[in-house]
Amino acid sequence: VLASAVSSYHGLRNGGDCFSIFLLNSGSVKRYGPNSYHYWHDHEKRMAEKGDVAPPAKPELVTVETRSIEKTPLSITKYSYSDGKKSMKVYVDWSGIGTHPSEDVSVNFDEHMFDLLIEDAGQKHRLCVSKLYGKIDPAESFYVVKENQIVITLIKAAEESWYDLRKASL
Repeated sequence: VLASAVSSYHGLRNGGDCFSIFLLNSGSVKRYGPNSYHYWHDHEKRMAEKGDVAPPAKPELVTVETRSIEKTPLSITKYSYSDGKKSMKVYVDWSGIGTHPSEDVSVNFDEHMFDLLIEDAGQKHRLCVSKLYGKIDPAESFYVVKENQIVITLIKAAEESWYDLRKASL
């Protein structure tokens, strides 16, 4: 048995075929039977030669889903701000914003952030400041839409000076 295994191995090194692998690993087939990797590897080739192979599965469409893909809002990077004792004002210049419907501008407030969303000509634009320098009172904070500008007034939770709009990252 050892001599036949060695000759099969020698046949593999010199360009032997898959059948040599089957002979070399016949112990695997004896041990695991039809669950052996080598049994199925060789079995599939022999069955294909006879034409006794199951036809390949044909793909079948089960369902079709259509989804609307919402465009990612463009970032608003041009704005200014001014600090007061009780409030911080953020100014966003936007040409002709005063003529837009009121639904085109929205601002959400939270204790440490605000999120401005503008829809203009089918495209959304966003200014989201998620780490304000200090806490604000979301219920008291508000915004005003002027002819060519949006003014966001952030009412501070404590009367203090803010040295920047955003809290510095450490």
